[in-house]
Amino acid sequence: MKILIIPDSFKGCLSAKQVANAIEKGILDINPNLEVDKFPFSDGGEGAIDILAAKNLGSLITIKTENALGKKMNAKYLLFHNKKSAWIELSQASGIMHINENERNILRASTYGTGVLIKHALDSGCQEIILGVGGSATNDAAAGIFHALGGSLLDKKRKEIEKGGAELCRLVSIIDPKLNKSVRWKVACDVVNPLIGKNGASSIYGPQKGASQDEIKILENSLLNFSKIIKEHNGRSISKIEGGGAAGGVAAGMFGFFNAKLFSGFTILSEIFDLESQIRSADLIFTGEGKIDSQSLNGKLIGRLGVLAKENKIPCICLVGSKEKGLEENFYENGLTKVFSIQKKHMTVEQSKSNASELLSETAGKVLGYYIKK
Repeated sequence: MKILIIPDSFKGCLSAKQVANAIEKGILDINPNLEVDKFPFSDGGEGAIDILAAKNLGSLITIKTENALGKKMNAKYLLFHNKKSAWIELSQASGIMHINENERNILRASTYGTGVLIKHALDSGCQEIILGVGGSATNDAAAGIFHALGGSLLDKKRKEIEKGGAELCRLVSIIDPKLNKSVRWKVACDVVNPLIGKNGASSIYGPQKGASQDEIKILENSLLNFSKIIKEHNGRSISKIEGGGAAGGVAAGMFGFFNAKLFSGFTILSEIFDLESQIRSADLIFTGEGKIDSQSLNGKLIGRLGVLAKENKIPCICLVGSKEKGLEENFYENGLTKVFSIQKKHMTVEQSKSNASELLSETAGKVLGYYIKK
């Protein structure tokens, strides 16, 4: 029996690699003779560059930059071996994990630090930038990135606006940076939410980043003004583009500023790794993520993997920290054979997070034992 392990990360808890290792341990504890192929994966957001580096597809470059609130830090990106393409991971500099919960400030948070990473890659000769978005602390629609690359965002007095999504309500005019016109821009995103509206960046993802209802209104108005100015500046309509709301509107902003193409992160990575051939060769698949909910089936790793498993008639077991109730039928219809939560009834969420690795191993072993007997 060949078992393929293709998990995403458990955000704020375990990386995709750590999840894969924990599942592998549980499997081999049951039967050390099984063939196990680990494939820690990503939907293009957090963790993608580590997976690419682990597969020896490029080198990790570490430079000095800043987090979403301007604090100096080091962050990395992946330079592919051809030296012409780079994978930039937004969460490396602008991720919410770098901001203490009591210090979060979505109105002021900026993607400027990610722009520093992109600038370094461009200055190093890259002609293609793949920006993996997800896990951001921001809602500035890539305004910080634009600023870091030499662009100007001006108010009615022709002065540069301050960093942060809230400032976009003051935007009146745009001056483009002097960049090589031949650069190819790709955004790897895992959601379909638009920039504006009840399903947009501010309303859906703002609360996850600590935004109050009043702050959501401020951000929504700022993005409305931003989309208006972008349309006036270069004729691009960004308010309703599918996936534009990803990472606080970064996807829409990158399209608006640079005519970036938006892709499913899962699709980009699965093509790089020829994932479907890996799936066809397996007898059983284990996957997992921290929380499975309605968003999991909306372009994210779990949903996309389930579809591929179903098409190739391979059983797919999903291990999660928690699962949203009432969606079981949706999970199964989308190719997941069974979904198991690793959290024990007597445990709090924090306790299960602290013991996630052990719980993953234990659950994987129990599930495999059941599967073999069956």
